[in-house]
Amino acid sequence: FGGPNEYTGKDMRTGHQHLLERGLNDGHVDAVIELLGKTLREHEVAETDIAQVAAIAESVRNDVLGR
Repeated sequence: FGGPNEYTGKDMRTGHQHLLERGLNDGHVDAVIELLGKTLREHEVAETDIAQVAAIAESVRNDVLGR
């Protein structure tokens, strides 16, 4: 969302590798995005902002899934 990027931890691929070994797949990523949207709606976040959050989450899907 344009804020400062000060994260110094593992990258998405490295950080999720152990979960891939346990079966992490597209269904799990879909569930996270869906639950995130539901939570934001419960807090009355605007749909345009929710769509932005979903797009950001979607943009890292392949890295999270090691593709």
